[in-house]
Amino acid sequence: MKALRNIFGEIKSAYILNWTPEQGEDIFTILIDLDKIAKVEISRVNNSEAPIIETFKLKDFQKGLSKVFQIKLAVAIDLAKKDHQNG
Repeated sequence: MKALRNIFGEIKSAYILNWTPEQGEDIFTILIDLDKIAKVEISRVNNSEAPIIETFKLKDFQKGLSKVFQIKLAVAIDLAKKDHQNG
């Protein structure tokens, strides 16, 4: 979370959309607030290694998603909206 705050500043909500465990790293796809996506790669081998983070605008990321992933994203966006309304 600290690495995400360094990139995005204050974060009101973060929802993990997908987790892909690989041999040497874990890859997470995370909805940040209501309009950003972060793909975070965390080493399983070296805990001192900084995570690799790619960022996307939500509108750009949504193109070409599978139906299942679109549903996951829609649920996360709905939950994030509730978080933002409740302050």
